[in-house]
Amino acid sequence: MKFISAANIKSRPHADLLVLPFWKGGKHAKAASDFDHPHVSIKALLATEDFAGKEGEVVFLYVDKEKEPRVALLGLGSLDKISIEKLRRSYASLVKACRSRKIENVNIVMPHLPDFTEEMSVRGISEGMLLANYVFDQMKHDAIKDQRNVLLSKATLIGVSKQGLAIAKKYDDIASAVYLARDLINGNADDVTPQHLSKLAQEFAKKFPSIKTTVFNKQRIEKEKMRLLLAVSQGSQCDPAFIIMEYTGDPKSKDRTVIIGKGVTFDTGGLNLKPTGSMEKMRCDMSGAATVFGTLKAAATLGLKVNVIGVIPATENAIGPKSFKPGDTFKSYAGKTIEIGNTDAEGRLILADALAYVCKHCKPTRIIDFATLTGAMEISLGAETTGLMSNQDALADSLIRAGHETYERAWRFPLYEEYKDQLKSDIADIKSTGGRGGSSILAALFLQEFVDDNIPWAHFDIAGTAYLGEARYYLPKCGTGVGIRLMVEFLENL
Repeated sequence: MKFISAANIKSRPHADLLVLPFWKGGKHAKAASDFDHPHVSIKALLATEDFAGKEGEVVFLYVDKEKEPRVALLGLGSLDKISIEKLRRSYASLVKACRSRKIENVNIVMPHLPDFTEEMSVRGISEGMLLANYVFDQMKHDAIKDQRNVLLSKATLIGVSKQGLAIAKKYDDIASAVYLARDLINGNADDVTPQHLSKLAQEFAKKFPSIKTTVFNKQRIEKEKMRLLLAVSQGSQCDPAFIIMEYTGDPKSKDRTVIIGKGVTFDTGGLNLKPTGSMEKMRCDMSGAATVFGTLKAAATLGLKVNVIGVIPATENAIGPKSFKPGDTFKSYAGKTIEIGNTDAEGRLILADALAYVCKHCKPTRIIDFATLTGAMEISLGAETTGLMSNQDALADSLIRAGHETYERAWRFPLYEEYKDQLKSDIADIKSTGGRGGSSILAALFLQEFVDDNIPWAHFDIAGTAYLGEARYYLPKCGTGVGIRLMVEFLENL
């Protein structure tokens, strides 16, 4: 979406729609900005109480002799409860209403927000519009796409300065990275393979001079002795890949944030086969990898003054005569032997090899991983909050604050030593699973075994937030791209 600005309502360009903001009042909505519109009478509408100014409420009026054939009254809710997130949700509702009417070009009168800076106002409005202005229709026939999916292409922010316009452009760049992640998650698993992710990573290096990409093919993975990644992949016709993308935004600094994303491009569960009803959305099991791609793209596009290394162990977890077997033992990259408790707990295995490799070779200042790791996390927190585990309070607190700002909220779970007893094995150094009780914590404790004690590490279990069964606010059905905005916020505050 292209954002432009106009100094005032009289200097606005022609458009499909003019948007006027309103607060929720006692009986009647109240104007949230000063605007003089001689050809639009809203007194009669407000008197009927058909429009109350509730959060996200949209009413359309049709007018003559104006630069727009339509005027929308947009409710922002109560003034005393307004926040950046409330703005996101209200203007996301506006976008949905526009899309249903095939509106592509809008003029927006900015609301007067007494306690907000211009940056806060523009952020909430632009993010809400951008995140809602998405559709995945690549697989639909062209005629169907033309009939049903019209996106906003242009928005004029009336009364916004050049600095405010630059803020909108920034969030447009971040939204573009979120769109990429959503497209990867929503794409066919037969298309979004480890090789597809490898090619995309190599394209990043060509597009962004600040990114260097290295891809390990199966032969190199075998040479590196990443036996857990190899074990998970051995039932698939697709070879695994180990992807490293190095973004250098501050060459003089030795500070390095490593982000690892689980890249299981389709998860059957292996020999512990998933039942019908649980497997159909398993193309989303590479959502962690999508978060890494989105974060690297946003960092490079924005030119963030940080150094970020994105690491993706990529494979299918398929079923076949060569599938790895529950009860067998495999040696990890770190040298520890792992008894396989359940082949459907494959994500922690490939992440274990990735974590151990990063600790040995990448000199990380901190490590953060994203993974759709446990169904138990969705049961624990649902789709509103991501589970967070960490070995350092300062890192966890910083990530939680970043999530609060972007409303990609995280809730910290404990990593108590007592839980580790459930991972004891009679035949190996450690077992990959430890029963149903506390299973999200057990998965994180398993990962922690492969992180050096002196390296701050955080684990995001995005099983409940990466993929939605129904659209919500500015998040679409299916892939959400969760974690990218949080990571940009975190990296900017380092």
